[in-house]
Amino acid sequence: MISIDRVYKSVLRLANSDIRGNVTPEDIRVFINDSVNEIYEDYFPDESRMVNRQNRGLTGVALWNIPERIRERALHFLVEEEDLVFEDGYFLIPDTVRYIDNAHYLEKEIEFYKNSREFRMVASNVDTTPSTTYPIGLKVGEKIKVAPNTITEGVKLSYLRKPIIANWAYEMVNGSEQVNPDAADYRDIDLHPGEENKLILLVLKRCGINLREQDLVGITTNDTNTVFNQDNSL
Repeated sequence: MISIDRVYKSVLRLANSDIRGNVTPEDIRVFINDSVNEIYEDYFPDESRMVNRQNRGLTGVALWNIPERIRERALHFLVEEEDLVFEDGYFLIPDTVRYIDNAHYLEKEIEFYKNSREFRMVASNVDTTPSTTYPIGLKVGEKIKVAPNTITEGVKLSYLRKPIIANWAYEMVNGSEQVNPDAADYRDIDLHPGEENKLILLVLKRCGINLREQDLVGITTNDTNTVFNQDNSL
C-alpha cells in the first residue's frame, strides 16, 4: 500500500499555484484512482497473450510470462485459490475479480473452452468425457459452468483482484482541509510501494503538469535536505 496522504500532499505542493489554480481533494482523489487503473493495466500490455487466454474462455493475464520486476508489482493483487460459491448450476465469480488466472478442482486444473458449442462437444464426446480428474469449464458472464455436473463444491479460483478505491478523507479545520485517517472511508492507495513516484507523476500529468521522474526525485531530495537542515539548526 502507498500512503494517500503522502501522495496527496506531494501533488498539492507541486500543483497548486496562482497559474494552475486550486486542485481540490475531490480532483486529486479522481486523478489518483484513474492513475492507479492506468498503472494496473500497463502490467499486461501484450494483447496477443490476452487474446490467447480469452480464447480459452478466460480474461487471463499470463502472469508468469511478464518480466520479474513487473510481476512482483502485479502480484500485489493476486488472490490464490479462493473457494467459489455454487448456485443454480454455476460457480459464482467474486465481484473483486479483474483478471482470472486459473481454476482448480481438487488440485486438477479446469480446462476452459471459449464458447458453449465447444464445451458441449467436449462434454458429450465419449473420448473426451469430463470427469473429476479431467474437469472442464465455461465462463458465462460472471459465472462458471463446470462439467461433470456432479462437481458442486471444491472449485477454487486464482485471480488478480480489482484495486481498492483510494480516498483521502478529510475534515474542515479553520477553513482548510485536514486529513482524517480515522474516518471510516479513509483508504490508502492499493498499489505496490515501488509505484509511488510513477503514481505521483501520472497524477501531476492529470493536473496539467509534466515532470520526469528525475525531476521528482530532485524535488523530493531538496525537500528532505531542507527539513534536515531546519531540524539541525534548532
